Amino acid sequence: MSEPIRVLHVFAALDSGGVANFVMNTYRCIDRNKIRYDFALTSGEKSFMDDEAASLGARMFYFDGGKSIEENLRMILKSEGPFEAVHSHVFFYSGLVLREAKKCGVPVRIAHAHNAHTGESSSIVRKAYEATMRCLINTNATVMLGCSEKACRYVFGNSSMGDSRTAVLPDGIDCDRFAFDEETRKKVRSEYGLEDRFVVGHVGHFNPAKNHEKIISVFAEFAKQRADAALLLVGDGELEGKVRAKVSELCLDDKVIFVGAHLDVERMYQAMDVFLFPSRYEGFGMAMIEAQASGLACVASDVVPEDTNADGRAVYLPLSAPDEAWAAALLTAPKRSMGSVDKVRHAFGIEATVDKLGKIYLRK
Repeated sequence: MSEPIRVLHVFAALDSGGVANFVMNTYRCIDRNKIRYDFALTSGEKSFMDDEAASLGARMFYFDGGKSIEENLRMILKSEGPFEAVHSHVFFYSGLVLREAKKCGVPVRIAHAHNAHTGESSSIVRKAYEATMRCLINTNATVMLGCSEKACRYVFGNSSMGDSRTAVLPDGIDCDRFAFDEETRKKVRSEYGLEDRFVVGHVGHFNPAKNHEKIISVFAEFAKQRADAALLLVGDGELEGKVRAKVSELCLDDKVIFVGAHLDVERMYQAMDVFLFPSRYEGFGMAMIEAQASGLACVASDVVPEDTNADGRAVYLPLSAPDEAWAAALLTAPKRSMGSVDKVRHAFGIEATVDKLGKIYLRK
């Protein structure tokens, strides 16, 4: 049997965020006898899922902060190759990554758009940077993937949807992993003292995009309507301290549970009764797909693509809507559905995603 081809994934860190989860979801399921992933990590630091990736056969390359991203990448490509593909997940900077990959003779060069906004200002300097990087992506990419059409248009340009290299690749998940299990629900709820509580849940990094400020203010309103309310926050990030301070300020400490980032995040969904997702911007919103696979109804902001409404029960509200309206949507959300997992599997099963990626990497 021939050696598997190597695919080098480039992004900041294998943290608990959506991009890292997407890549690891595919790596767990792809045929590793044919395809192996390696990771070029621009943060230069070990992170959440590094050990698991290494256990699956990946090599971890941590960038030297004293060198540019291009210098680090060039060294890896020349000394650790050959690589059949470079798969870049670093937004507009993918232009420079793929230019370097082309110089080094990598045949498959993939730019992947995972968001429809970066949170950066729209200054003249920023717009010039984005235009330059967009041009480099279009010049050097052999494939341009996006988690949604909105994300493709944002990173690659509006005309990209007419380019044969561009494709929307849904963020597939292993639906069996997230399917509802009553015993797991009982164990997790017992572990966190939630046996007799109605649990509003959220999974996401504590960063500006996920809008924890809105989560807390909506939950504060919701808790006025339900004395048994609890809020389960799964994730970590730079704004966690600020969010904790807001919870204390509103005297919600006994109702809000911070559980940190979890490799077994599927267990956390089992403990929830409804899912809250008021993002400021999203390319897609994988956590909503995971939540629906576990049967949860979702209340989300209207910036989240409606493609995420896999089971037809999601409610989308404008961020400008008052907290009372959001709380009302939570109060009237339908109960857990045992049939949602099959609907999610049909639209977002990991099998189809992995099949498409494998064909790209193997040039079939």
